[in-house]
Amino acid sequence: MHSSKLLLVFACLLALANCGGDDNKNNDPDTDSDGVVDSLDAFPNDPNETADSDSDGVGDNADNCDQANEDQHDADGDGLGDVCEATYAFSDADGNNTVSYTGQTARHMLIEELVVSMNNLQRGDVRELADLVSEEFNLIYQNYDAATDTVNALDSTAITYSIADGDTLITNTDTPADLTLGSISTAKNLDGKIAGADKCFHLLVDGEDAADCADGSRGEFFGWDLGLDADTLVRTPEDLVQYFFTRIAEEATSDELATIATLENDNTAIDKPTLSAFGHDYRQLAQKFLLGAVTFSQGTADYLQSDFGSEEMLALEEDKAYTGGQHNWDEAFGYYGAARNAASYTDNEARADSGRIGFANGYNDLNGDNLIDVRSEIMLGNATNCAKRDAGATVATQFTETAFDAFIAGRQILQDAGDAGELTAAQQTGLDAAILSASVTWEKCIAATVVHYINDVIADMGEYSEGKFVDLTHFSDLAKHWSEMKGFALGLQFNPLSPFRTDGSGVTVTDLKMVLSLMGDAPVLADDTQAGEAFEGGAAAYIDDLLEARDILANAYGFAAENAENW
Repeated sequence: MHSSKLLLVFACLLALANCGGDDNKNNDPDTDSDGVVDSLDAFPNDPNETADSDSDGVGDNADNCDQANEDQHDADGDGLGDVCEATYAFSDADGNNTVSYTGQTARHMLIEELVVSMNNLQRGDVRELADLVSEEFNLIYQNYDAATDTVNALDSTAITYSIADGDTLITNTDTPADLTLGSISTAKNLDGKIAGADKCFHLLVDGEDAADCADGSRGEFFGWDLGLDADTLVRTPEDLVQYFFTRIAEEATSDELATIATLENDNTAIDKPTLSAFGHDYRQLAQKFLLGAVTFSQGTADYLQSDFGSEEMLALEEDKAYTGGQHNWDEAFGYYGAARNAASYTDNEARADSGRIGFANGYNDLNGDNLIDVRSEIMLGNATNCAKRDAGATVATQFTETAFDAFIAGRQILQDAGDAGELTAAQQTGLDAAILSASVTWEKCIAATVVHYINDVIADMGEYSEGKFVDLTHFSDLAKHWSEMKGFALGLQFNPLSPFRTDGSGVTVTDLKMVLSLMGDAPVLADDTQAGEAFEGGAAAYIDDLLEARDILANAYGFAAENAENW
């Protein structure tokens, strides 16, 4: 073979040998020259990052937490992301747990028990009306059995609260046990904590409108007239709850079913006793109103209004590891309803909509004991409303994050103050900021939920046809959405730090009264009536009223127009 041919063969062989390496480089290059080929590099264009262990879009080297947290939020600026450190857990210098709010969880359970009781009620109940109210609703609301004169009658009875995953055991102790009210917290009720009952001044005073009461002066309870005393300085939230209970009992014990006109039948019977022919869903009204008049009122008008710098608030409570101030703050957090690791939930997980295994149903086994503790490991109450509105926002909101951060920040200040035996001026300033943030953000979640249901009601009314409902489901949907709207809206009057009560906010309590007045005490139905009377301008005029109410709320809370329109 000629030397030239030998050289050619050698060159070809060399090329073939190199071809494999060149082909590998072409097929799997290392674009950022960090020593990791692109197919194995989570960030092929960033020489400083190669992996994203928690799949949150942030490389491990720059990630401030090893749990998914795309926004990298770090409220205290210490370099560790909130998701990794923001757990509502505090201890004293000896390592003793100082967090306690079992009574608040018990009241959340009582509200849930009322929902179950109302949903299980059937038309045709043969009991006397008063007996039905006493045996079903006030038994739970008061935790009192009138028939046997037994106080705390439910403490030893298993309650029926359940979570989405029936295979997961809910408990409230360190070992599996039946979930009873007393095993969460004994001697708890709702009637003793509703606004105006425990402290009459929790019915907030506006201007000159006030009446003397045992512990100061009380203001008006406004926003609902039907069935109540006309004097707003006489009627109370307790009166409204009993009105709801009585109306459900009347529907359940009535011999005749109310009817509505639908496209299917001009005399379509309303079969659920929780619904009235006026378009009330009393189960929704009662539940949502109690979330405002008990949990929101107690959290914002009572516990977050404590004199945290006082000697009493800085002292340990009896034989407990926590101070009075720490405990009061915990109780406000308990009424808010967040799980202690709420920062680890996505919005959809917090609202029990979807997500990761172990989070997707609105609870998480934080301590890994294979049990779900209702006192710490489940999202409850208004905390879930914050997540729903964050998840449904067109323009991003961070209600859940902001409220939880505020509760964490304030509690840390109180832990430090309790350990030191004093609350410094700087700590008081920080605490005041946390109180304002927690209170107003909590209220924003409720207000945004009101806006959401305003939009639902308007959509329901848009389906009216020929002065009739499409079918019974259409009517039921309207009643549900209207009652959630009104029930939540009534709760907006209980926060002393509300924009409606704050100087310089641009709105006043008069504006909140207007919102509730525009809603009325019943929806305008397909036949253009409201609570049995013709409504001037009909459904179209009522939709205009709801849009005006929505605008007032959006202005008061600074909601983006896109959110107000689309929530």
